[in-house]
Amino acid sequence: MKAVVTSIRVERDADVTHTRRTARLAAQVAGAVTRDQIRFATAVSEIARNALQYAGGGVAEFAFDRPEDRTRLIARVQDKGPGIAAVETMLRARHQAHTGLGLGLSGSQKLVDYFDLKTGAGGTLVTLGLHLNGNRDTDDLAKVTAGALIDAAQGSPIEELAEQNRALRDSLAEQQFLLREIHHRTKNNLAIIQSLALMQARQAKSEETQEALGILTNRIQAFANAHNFLHQAEDVTQVDMRQHLESLTDRLASAFGSSGLTIDCHAEAISIGFEAATEIALVVNELVTNAAKYGGENGHVDIQAYQQGHNFCLRVGDDGPGLDNPEAVLRNSKSLGWRIVEGCARKLNGSLEVEGTNGLSVLLTIPNDR
Repeated sequence: MKAVVTSIRVERDADVTHTRRTARLAAQVAGAVTRDQIRFATAVSEIARNALQYAGGGVAEFAFDRPEDRTRLIARVQDKGPGIAAVETMLRARHQAHTGLGLGLSGSQKLVDYFDLKTGAGGTLVTLGLHLNGNRDTDDLAKVTAGALIDAAQGSPIEELAEQNRALRDSLAEQQFLLREIHHRTKNNLAIIQSLALMQARQAKSEETQEALGILTNRIQAFANAHNFLHQAEDVTQVDMRQHLESLTDRLASAFGSSGLTIDCHAEAISIGFEAATEIALVVNELVTNAAKYGGENGHVDIQAYQQGHNFCLRVGDDGPGLDNPEAVLRNSKSLGWRIVEGCARKLNGSLEVEGTNGLSVLLTIPNDR
């Protein structure tokens, strides 16, 4: 049974703010944790803003219902606009209008536990739901929430803003903790896989198998390295490339030390996103492995990482035999290592430049607006 709490006419920007505040407070009174309060309020305010911006306004209604013996808080945002074209494509996030409508719809859908959209020439109705713990009576919840909204309306707007900021800080701190825990567990899982591969390499009788497993463990380490730094970092989304590359090259120097390979790393302290950092580490791993394989005894590898304008540049060069017409040779190469390097460059929207005189030198350039 549905129990209506309140409704809000959305006719100006202040009404969108009021709608967000109402959504957050209703979720708080219903016992939702801070993270759920914020995701529900964010989704509802996005839909309310869409109604104002693209349909000239609408009405937001808040209620509690209990379908299938599960209580939930719902918000229904109704407008009388012309309807939304290509709505299914927008909800699948395969299209984003230049106005931002597609992002608002698909983003809000991902934030809530229940999402329903009906649209046509008579307007659009979006229903968003937040699942609540327990089976509390919907009428009681509606009465308590309505009372809390009345009390909040008499309070200070500054105090309400301070409360919202505190809730956002708490939610961010919780997310940071969870991300650190994820990186820590991922690093540990990769370490287990790496240990199993090393054990298998020691038992293998074929030198080819031993070499393949050795290369595999280095690739695993390239991933684990970034997770390790993010587990310890203050910002769990950015990797310090100086620390990342120096740690990785130390491990590679140890792995290839028996062949006499030496590695110098000169990297600036540049912050890079996690996904880009792992791809860059893979590129370094493959190029150093290639230098160890073809460079002969007592080879040398020089690694440079630096910011140039809006781009991050990585140059890996060795003093091996090099290649005549290297771009053509590598383009036709069936080497898995080089395919990995090219694949990483494509993922990062980067470019590769190769020189084959006086050894092999590869320059990877990717966008990185700091």
